[in-house]
Amino acid sequence: MPRLPIHRKLLLAFAAVLLPVLVLLCADFVLNLRRTQQALLNAQGLTAQAVAVQVADSLDAAVELGWALANDPLVRTLDTPVLDGHLQRLARHLPRYDAIGVYDASGLNRGWGDLDVPSEPRLRIDDRPYFQQVMATNAPVVSEVLLLRRPLSAGMIVSVPIRDAHGQAIGVVNVVMQTEQMAQRYQTAWLQSGQDIMLMDSRGRLAFHTGYPHLSTEQSLAFASWKPLQEVLAGVPVSLDRFVHPLTQELSLGAFVSTPRHPWVVGVASSRDSALASLYAGLRTKLLAFGGILLLSGCIAVGLSRLHSRPVRRLQILAHALGKGALEQRVRIRTGDELEDLGMAFNQMAEQMAQRQREVDALRAEAEHHASQLRAIIASVPDAIFLASPGGVLCDANLAGLRLLGIEGDSSLDLPLTEYLRRYHLRRSDGHPMTLAELPLYRALSGETFTDVEMRMVDLSGEERLLSVNGAPVKDASGKIILGETVIHDITGRKKDEEERSRL
Repeated sequence: MPRLPIHRKLLLAFAAVLLPVLVLLCADFVLNLRRTQQALLNAQGLTAQAVAVQVADSLDAAVELGWALANDPLVRTLDTPVLDGHLQRLARHLPRYDAIGVYDASGLNRGWGDLDVPSEPRLRIDDRPYFQQVMATNAPVVSEVLLLRRPLSAGMIVSVPIRDAHGQAIGVVNVVMQTEQMAQRYQTAWLQSGQDIMLMDSRGRLAFHTGYPHLSTEQSLAFASWKPLQEVLAGVPVSLDRFVHPLTQELSLGAFVSTPRHPWVVGVASSRDSALASLYAGLRTKLLAFGGILLLSGCIAVGLSRLHSRPVRRLQILAHALGKGALEQRVRIRTGDELEDLGMAFNQMAEQMAQRQREVDALRAEAEHHASQLRAIIASVPDAIFLASPGGVLCDANLAGLRLLGIEGDSSLDLPLTEYLRRYHLRRSDGHPMTLAELPLYRALSGETFTDVEMRMVDLSGEERLLSVNGAPVKDASGKIILGETVIHDITGRKKDEEERSRL
């Protein structure tokens, strides 16, 4: 885990407290987004269904008008002079339709009812698929969106057969409906901002789009390859909360339904930016408010973190000082909480440590005094004194011991006992070589206490000496042997004197 100062941890704690608020804001936005999208799609679906019903009714009304004219005895005569005047009089009372035309079985115009467009030259429609279909099926046909020849504009034609007395088709009545006039009916309709209504035929060609009053040929074919089109034509309403509008290329949402009884599709769509603008504006307001709260909380958190971390830093400084031996330092904390208690505990601990240090210093001074006295006493002792560690190494000797070994200073003492056994040819009093187990220091390390043990050695000058040895182990308070001690008295001269007296 990375090491962080306490004030940063406090800041992270404040941030962690505000994090759930941000999560709640995001969750609330997502829920509102879903509800708003669903409400918009439901409203668009209802609008699309209402427009689809109106379009279907308009087409049905045009079919009924066509049947009425097809059954008119004057129309059945296909008499051009009579039909032109008759149809023009009817056109004055039918402003919903752009033109009415009557054509014989060969596709030649025999009557024209548009007051603004002349009837001459006469049109021929025998190459039009809708005309061919009417003559083949002897039934009404609603054309797809097509480019009208008279007038030159986009529109659709409702074509109804004219039958003779035997029921055979002898011509057709065409009721012409311009798409621009159909679009004008919905221009004033109440729509949400950025919302548009569109009508397209079974090939996906737009009849009108309220957002584009004057569609070019390329624009009208924008939905020709739109995949959901066939699904809608099959009678399945489609609602999309996110799709790229083929005409505007904007990310949009919309609802699409088919018209009753006719293979046409009505769509109501709007760009997501405009449809959800109020929702995103609300989100921005909430985020700004959250940012303000975050800034204010951050300032408070910085202040509180510094306020609470300052006593901790003081305690940290005191702890480091105590660790370095500065036992005189103290800390003063007045927070009225656990930190103040902790500061008092630190001060008490420092006082106790200082007291113990004084006691230790006094004991050390006393011990050093006694040690110096003991060293003076040992140095004044004429007998050689040797100390060995439990590892079997000679570790100390007094001046008499150093003289006996023939060395100066104690730096050359740290040698195994076996080395001294070999170097000084240590033997028993009877002259036999001494083993390590018989060595007085080794016996002392083994816990044995003894006196007046005689042994022989050859010093570095080659002179043999006769020694009297006293030995004992040195133990600590727990009884563990920590040293082996021997006191050696050189009795070489005394033995010589005794031998000379015995010879006399």
